[in-house]
Amino acid sequence: MRTMLVALSVGLLGACALPRGGPSTSEVVESNQTQIQLVPITQWQAEAGAADAMSRLPDTFRAVGSTDFQTLRTGDILSVTISEASGNGSFPQTIASPITMDSVEVASDGAITVPFAGRVQAEGMTTAELTTAIRRRLVRQLYGPQVFVSRTGSTSRSVTVTGDVVEGGALELTPQTSSLSAVIGAAGLVREEGAEYVVEVHRNGATAEVGLNTLYSDPTYDIALMPGDVISLRRDSRFYIIMGAVGEAARVPLPRNDYMLMDALGSARGLEDATADPTGVFVFRRGANVANATGQDVIYRMNMSDPSNIFAATSFPLLPGDIVYVSFAPFNQTQKVLRAISGVSSLASSATRIR
Repeated sequence: MRTMLVALSVGLLGACALPRGGPSTSEVVESNQTQIQLVPITQWQAEAGAADAMSRLPDTFRAVGSTDFQTLRTGDILSVTISEASGNGSFPQTIASPITMDSVEVASDGAITVPFAGRVQAEGMTTAELTTAIRRRLVRQLYGPQVFVSRTGSTSRSVTVTGDVVEGGALELTPQTSSLSAVIGAAGLVREEGAEYVVEVHRNGATAEVGLNTLYSDPTYDIALMPGDVISLRRDSRFYIIMGAVGEAARVPLPRNDYMLMDALGSARGLEDATADPTGVFVFRRGANVANATGQDVIYRMNMSDPSNIFAATSFPLLPGDIVYVSFAPFNQTQKVLRAISGVSSLASSATRIR
């Protein structure tokens, strides 16, 4: 009997230190917050710059207008056709049939070379203006000169597309393919079923980033591209973690930039009825991702027993690397202790009957 009493005492002491799935609400709230801010979720909207942190599309990218395809520039490829009316013998030159040059490139000095006209400045002109300039050069050389100029391509109006695309490499910008979505469509996406994709635009040392689904659903992200831009299309490796007293804990890919806390709780099948503490739903966020750019880590707290918190969670976006944690209710640990005591008591009762 003494042995059984000792075993019972040891069991009771051990039950007080039973393992748990994470800290309780009070332990999170009352922990040392010297290096971590604890912020109610209802105060999140007060943070400055939160929208920019979500979009990752700087205003400098949005502000760029469409590429000017009317004005000629260095590297443009032109087709130039020259003809004349029937000569009357008084002009120094005559051509029996039209002359067509299909690959006339605007040189680095901005000029092109035209038969009978010599070097003609082209950069900064429209094709109509260049046509007029060439004709003026030819009126003393040909009888009734006719000139037709068109732009057929360019070696300088291109972007580079890399990543999960069918046609990677240089892609020329045209009036029809000058926006981000149009270029992706022209390059072709190598799509894997169920995968999410991120589009990055690199320009002059800066980077813009947007989820592919967001790009297609929100026209404000379909920015105009500039010659020299590099577009990278890749599978989205961003994720968040949800754990604790939820229906399904997991490491989850972040599907889009406007993925909210309530979306994450719904995808995890909500809180676990038997174990969760609804007053202790937390989002742990590293300082580098905090919209106020203080550099300090932040824990956002949501109290699901307060309806205003539920509304706030529908507009609280998750960021890459966030950890969503639902604490366990205090009575859950008490139940574990009672079950442990019950187990030890049953063992002692069995031992007594054997004796």
